[in-house]
Amino acid sequence: MGNHHARPSHQRSDQIPEHPIRRSSSKSSFASSYLPALEKLFQKLELTAEEDNGHPGEITRATFEGVFKGPLQLFGKLLYEQMVTNNHHSDKVKERISSEQFVKSSKALLSLFDATDQHKYYFKLFAQGKEYLTRDDALNMVNIAYALTLASSMIAFRKQAKDDKVFESVVNSMFGMKPDIKFPEMQKWLDNNCPNMFSGVHNWVYTILTGSKMPEEMEVAPVPMLEQLSEGNHVMCMGMLYMLTASLPNKYTHVEKETESTSQQGTKNPLLTSFQILRKLRTFTSARLSRCQSWKKLYDSDEHGLSMNRFSHHVLGYKDSSLTLISFEGRNIYCIASDDPWRESVQKFGREDACVIQISPVFKIVQSGGPLLMWNLSDRAAPKGIYIGQTGKANIITVPTEFNAVLHYGVKCELHQIEMWGCGGGEAFQAQQKQKQWERKEVEKHASRKLHLDTNWDENPDKQLLSWGGVEVNHQYSQGGAM
Repeated sequence: MGNHHARPSHQRSDQIPEHPIRRSSSKSSFASSYLPALEKLFQKLELTAEEDNGHPGEITRATFEGVFKGPLQLFGKLLYEQMVTNNHHSDKVKERISSEQFVKSSKALLSLFDATDQHKYYFKLFAQGKEYLTRDDALNMVNIAYALTLASSMIAFRKQAKDDKVFESVVNSMFGMKPDIKFPEMQKWLDNNCPNMFSGVHNWVYTILTGSKMPEEMEVAPVPMLEQLSEGNHVMCMGMLYMLTASLPNKYTHVEKETESTSQQGTKNPLLTSFQILRKLRTFTSARLSRCQSWKKLYDSDEHGLSMNRFSHHVLGYKDSSLTLISFEGRNIYCIASDDPWRESVQKFGREDACVIQISPVFKIVQSGGPLLMWNLSDRAAPKGIYIGQTGKANIITVPTEFNAVLHYGVKCELHQIEMWGCGGGEAFQAQQKQKQWERKEVEKHASRKLHLDTNWDENPDKQLLSWGGVEVNHQYSQGGAM
């Protein structure tokens, strides 16, 4: 997706790629190719009318909004208003929409290839035509974006109190002390902190419009990794997962191969059609939430014990990227994203995709780009513990080896919980488990050798070998104490 704002120093180039899609003719021809699908979708909407339609080729506002159920109900209302008032100066919302108007508005929506254009559209939709967004508007925006991302990812909707707190943190970060913000302010916040917030939204809209699907026809499937988050025992929750996947680099959501292959296709084929261009764009606009289903929980202090020893046992040997969540006093939750495996070192590690994200009480990317993580357990020449913060800057978080507190910018706080998730997929987790199995066997082997040495010395074959070598073996430690 394109972006015409200057990229902040901490923003990754893999998140908002530039695409040379500027010719309106290409956009128009692509949108027109879906004309049959849009007409079919409108016919489906007509069939849902509770009463006989006395105006063929038109549907009422109630009919349109009625197909949006549950958490999507408000989105149906806002989308209807956007469709009937778009390109019109009247503040009055019509109570009917024609087939022609529905198709025209849908084609305009499908023509939004550029990220900034998409953001402008949804800003206007959630602001309900105003020039600014209020805090309530923004909270509705985040909640609906979350619901649509779940639907786009074929994940059943669920929400708990923890999710509401995360979304409030997003609004607090976006607005600061202001009662309202205008589009440039929202766009700047998205660029700096959450460039893919609307990816799932636009993917859902695209799927509905081009697939002639009604909202209730979107399939859902259980996801074991996500089911455990609904139990409420983890630091991670579904709302937090959505925000992180919308903010993190591709490294953590496994789209590197897709972006690479698509990029190569674009460079090798100068006669790229508008359809191929869209397929390329959808790599970046598709819902990223479904791509974290292979994440594995490596460590949970509530389950495994809050100590450096238990942390080390469960973390060492995992050779891929990971997310570490630290919850502590003051409603503070931080996420440390490491694109390097955790290792004991007196030198900080982490590469270009490493970052520190504050999740609560405000959601923002604090630092991006490594090295920013040091973990020292044994070197006496350097301070021991976990140190988080870029080299040359003050540490954001310090966790001493006792795991009894957190230093937050040097201020001591009570440590509540630590949780780590491996983002390398099943292969990385299996490799770690194999390594642990090998280590356990080695420990058992050495323990067995020790047991053999503790048997009756007179019957030990080593005694005879030592005697043959001229070593006196009948000393005071032999059985019976004989000399």
